[in-house]
Amino acid sequence: MSPRVPPQSVEAEQAVLGGMMLAPDSYAAIAGVLSESDFYRRDHRTIFRAIAELAATGKPFDAVTLGEWFEARGKAELVAGGAYLIELASTTPSAANIRAYAGIVRDKAALRQLIEVGTKIVNNGFAPDGQDAGQLLSDAIGELMRLHQTSDSCEFTGKQAMNMAWEEVVRAYENGGALPGITTGLPSYDEITGGLHDGDLVVIGARPAMGKTALMGTLVEAAAMAGRRPGVFSAEQPATQLGLRRIAAESGVSAARVRAGKFEEDDWAKLNAGMGSAKARDMWIYDRSAVTLDELVTVARKWKHQHNIGCLFLDYAQRVTVPRTDRTTEVATVARGLKNLARDLNIPVVALAQVVKGVDSRDDKRPKAGDLANSDELTREADQIVMLYRPAVHDPRAPVTLAELWIEKNRHGPIGVRKVAFSPATMKFSDASQPRPESF
Repeated sequence: MSPRVPPQSVEAEQAVLGGMMLAPDSYAAIAGVLSESDFYRRDHRTIFRAIAELAATGKPFDAVTLGEWFEARGKAELVAGGAYLIELASTTPSAANIRAYAGIVRDKAALRQLIEVGTKIVNNGFAPDGQDAGQLLSDAIGELMRLHQTSDSCEFTGKQAMNMAWEEVVRAYENGGALPGITTGLPSYDEITGGLHDGDLVVIGARPAMGKTALMGTLVEAAAMAGRRPGVFSAEQPATQLGLRRIAAESGVSAARVRAGKFEEDDWAKLNAGMGSAKARDMWIYDRSAVTLDELVTVARKWKHQHNIGCLFLDYAQRVTVPRTDRTTEVATVARGLKNLARDLNIPVVALAQVVKGVDSRDDKRPKAGDLANSDELTREADQIVMLYRPAVHDPRAPVTLAELWIEKNRHGPIGVRKVAFSPATMKFSDASQPRPESF
């Protein structure tokens, strides 16, 4: 049995190189799609590198200048003393289809990378070298996800960045002012933040008993209703309790009565309707009290690959563990990992976070971004930081239904405070009826 030849297209590689020699202006577009390693043949990789070096210094890259480049480096034999360069330029009819040829070259390179990753996964399975199966699986999924990403380039000119920004402006105008991100189900909050944005890390902080999990539930349901297929990591509460909360919120029947089974005959219809609407929405839940960061990343990548989740929620950040690190380093590592995950999967990641106990001893018990427990890294990495406060927790004279969302950080716009309504019975948040206060 003859050995299999890796995927390649010599003709497409020749057409790309010859096309750039014929039309130097096409180099910028091709350089954003292809890299030196995408070419299969060694001589083609070196020719592409020569073109890149000459272009970087503003020099032309025709058969003559490229021949001089190879001669100066003692590599003329790679291009037959320059004859192969002349052949490339003379046999390429035009550069009209150079982008299509570049796509073929990139596709063949991706197939070779897939073979390489697959071979590595197989070899690691046979010889794990001390790594456990969970770590190997996480690494494998990560490498496959990176292959799956379709971004053409990480490098842009200022003009390209402005053109992409202008496209966003036009798209926003054509959407007629529609929300750019995922709705939270709280229009007044969406108004100031634009919703939950792909690639963002959103941190929601509060002291215990303020309703962090209930607020997350409101955001999860809103995302699910919008068809964004949320994934939920629940380190704080079992999946069954989350299900009971969903039934109460959807049916309008008190959560306490649902848990105790103390409801009237006519409540059954409400419960059945709530159950039906909640079950109809796609959602994935991972229920583990001490999930590791590697475990979280592995499962999230799997959900993205298998179910195309559109957002991720975590209850809560300080419960995620990183083995063999101190507490501050652990939370800092988790913060960076969550931000990287949001960028890699291009989805919003919403993480609940605990606030330091010292807040309770202050006269003004409203928490600030600097009160997040154990880590300044959460503050630095987050794109949005929201602090939840319910005055009635500390002041019995305050309405039990009043809640405040203090937007302490917002990379997409202003900061400010929004008052929302909280239903203690169903543990559901909604927009408050009173006028919104001014931003601070």
